[in-house]
Amino acid sequence: MRADIDLASVDPERRAAVAIDLITDDRTRWARQNRRPAAFSARQALAALQFEAFLIWTAAHNVVNGVVLTPQDLARVTLAQRRIDAIADEVAS
Repeated sequence: MRADIDLASVDPERRAAVAIDLITDDRTRWARQNRRPAAFSARQALAALQFEAFLIWTAAHNVVNGVVLTPQDLARVTLAQRRIDAIADEVAS
């Protein structure tokens, strides 16, 4: 945690949240400075994500047009979002 932040000057009800934000910020900074090379390029990531993005777009249009997503549909959209998040994090972080 950074020593330049005086938690005593933060309102008591906000101190824990501010401390957690500082911890998260420090961990993210350390991870970026000490990270390994990305597993693949941004171009490869886009190719891997193209179908997942298309699936989410299709589901969104179905909802707009009154189609109710089934639990299986929602599970697949959730999986697509997890994949997009994981691959984007690998390339962008």
